[in-house]
Amino acid sequence: MTNEKCFEVHAELVVRPTGQDVDDIMVSALEGGICYWCDRVTVEGQYLGKYASEQISRGGTLKVHVTEPFDEQDTEWYELDIEKFIQGFRLWLENGGDCYGAVSGDGKVDCGEIDAGCADAIIQYALFGDLVFG
Repeated sequence: MTNEKCFEVHAELVVRPTGQDVDDIMVSALEGGICYWCDRVTVEGQYLGKYASEQISRGGTLKVHVTEPFDEQDTEWYELDIEKFIQGFRLWLENGGDCYGAVSGDGKVDCGEIDAGCADAIIQYALFGDLVFG
């Protein structure tokens, strides 16, 4: 056993997700990642792309409904826009969510390394500021 002194270093990483990266992460979220706690997603206003997954990267908003078994008045709706998404992505990174190495040192994102579970975490951080499901 050694008594070697350790030092802590905090480094800042600038990440530059593209619109396509956002769309790809949203596809993973909507097609499986968030389905266990979300029962509906609607586009706010007009579609800005062909699919709902393309809405927020183009400046639009999605409304996300949280499944609540006793919610008879349909009140648990949350809005997701690009600002919230970016905040969720940042929190996901800060909390060690990138366990597959999706973000490289040059700030590029490899969405092939962001699975449905990662996309779920990003959306939960975006909507709730924390992981509240799963």
